[in-house]
Amino acid sequence: MTEQNKPKEWYSNQQLYEMMQELGKEITNQMQGLQKDLSETSKELEKTQVMIREYNGLRSRLDKCENQIAENLGKGAGSLAMWGYIVGGMGVLLTIINFAVR
Repeated sequence: MTEQNKPKEWYSNQQLYEMMQELGKEITNQMQGLQKDLSETSKELEKTQVMIREYNGLRSRLDKCENQIAENLGKGAGSLAMWGYIVGGMGVLLTIINFAVR
């Protein structure tokens, strides 16, 4: 091939080398940015995990309190029912004594 028939190069070797160097720098900068974003996301995830643990602890405490309240209300209702049986028993006892005295 002669000089006239030889295809013309778009870029020289030096230009290609400089473009590759520039591309390498851009990729490095992007990777550093992604690492920073990943680090921030990791920190936020740790905070979220702590908040979830605290919520779960509060939830279990709330469940305990609700159970205690329900238990106390049940005892109160049982206590009222007991007084009803005592009053009824006294009425029956007094009726029996009344019949026995006559």
